[in-house]
Amino acid sequence: MTTSPPAPRRRSRHLVSAGGLLLLLASLPACAASAPFDRRHGGALDAELARLLPGPSAGTSAARLDPSAWREGRERLAGLRREVEGAGPRTLRVRLALREPRTGHVLEARGAIAVAPPAIEGRARAAESDLLEPEGALRMILLGPGGTTALDLWARGDRFRFAVPALDLLRRGDASTPRTALRGLPVDFLRWWMLHPAAGTLLWYSRAESTESFVLRDGDAVIDLRVNDRGVIGARRTTWSTAEGARRRRLDEEVVIAEGMGCGNVRYAQASTGLLITVICEAEERDRAPDPRAFVDPDALRPGGGS
Repeated sequence: MTTSPPAPRRRSRHLVSAGGLLLLLASLPACAASAPFDRRHGGALDAELARLLPGPSAGTSAARLDPSAWREGRERLAGLRREVEGAGPRTLRVRLALREPRTGHVLEARGAIAVAPPAIEGRARAAESDLLEPEGALRMILLGPGGTTALDLWARGDRFRFAVPALDLLRRGDASTPRTALRGLPVDFLRWWMLHPAAGTLLWYSRAESTESFVLRDGDAVIDLRVNDRGVIGARRTTWSTAEGARRRRLDEEVVIAEGMGCGNVRYAQASTGLLITVICEAEERDRAPDPRAFVDPDALRPGGGS
């Protein structure tokens, strides 16, 4: 028979975990910038992606040349986009578990994600979203012990703000920020996944057994997106350098596997850092839109602040 540790020890353990999470988030970008890309870091989710959502065989490589298959792919992609955008503004209550890549320790945090998806073409925006960019916006806040803010991510259009208040860490960027400066920060991926996971130019499509496969180009990233008939969705997003005059090279690779497009469990892996995150969605609020202030630049809300 085992007994639970006394309350003071449990609290101490939680404090250590929260502190480790803050230190890790602060150090990942610097580590990722200097470390070479290692595909093996994402191996666990790569294998699971292949098992749950097998990609097309070599024999289907000519599918793009088939006009009927190409038309089907475009229609299915449009349907996925309508499903995501049609969810409307919402708030997700989440629990996050992060595996520290150096030691394998699992760190935990809780919080909320406010989402305002891009406006749907031909449909008027809700009054609460009048100030939003066409690309949409999101705000993610994770809390540590005692309700203190452990992490605050704001993104609107192509601008973002990533903060770890306890360490006085603040990083900002926009479309002009070099991709190399974002290694270790999953900002682009979160914007793509939360706001428009089916966005991008369709390059290729096929359907094999119960799984549909799409290849999309989204700026300097190429996405291998797969969806099966049970609604399970997975994606591998590979980001490439596009510096003028420089040899094209792979900057990072991120893999996500989710139970579906809505509120469900999601697993995420980042190859450049070895970061592995599990997000459990505990509740979703759609009846009431998030407070519009959540999508305003946090620095602009402070006295003397500016966007």
